[in-house]
Amino acid sequence: MILKRQNSYRGCRINPQPELAQKHFQAVLAMEAPEELRALARNGLREIAVRELKARGPRMDAVFYLLDAMRQFAGKSLDEVREVTFEIGMLGKYGLDINDPQESHVLRALPGRTFSALELLCIMYAGFKRIEPGMDIGVDLGEEWGMAERLWR
Repeated sequence: MILKRQNSYRGCRINPQPELAQKHFQAVLAMEAPEELRALARNGLREIAVRELKARGPRMDAVFYLLDAMRQFAGKSLDEVREVTFEIGMLGKYGLDINDPQESHVLRALPGRTFSALELLCIMYAGFKRIEPGMDIGVDLGEEWGMAERLWR
């Protein structure tokens, strides 16, 4: 499996070869595996993507996606923000490749546009900042959020 046993109380850790782990996780998702195993594979892919997202410091593309999301949500009611944010959350349940720049995702709540997975993540992050400001969505965009807030002012 992708996890290696440690000789310590900490249990397991992710294999330090993310490309190999990613390949195996994707293979699990491509096969007729039990949902519990598929969920573990999706979570492993998410962890790899998050680690790669922040590997080289703050992402300026994320800053501008967050700034755009702030603009989108500025004139919307809390219910409208929830609709967009929760729709993205449901898409994310099945996995979003945040390191793929292709704009291939659509939202019913924001018709007429296509989005990259990172852009969707940023919109969701901004939405949860309005809905539940302290919520941890599993990806830390705090530094990028702070930069976008400074640009917003």
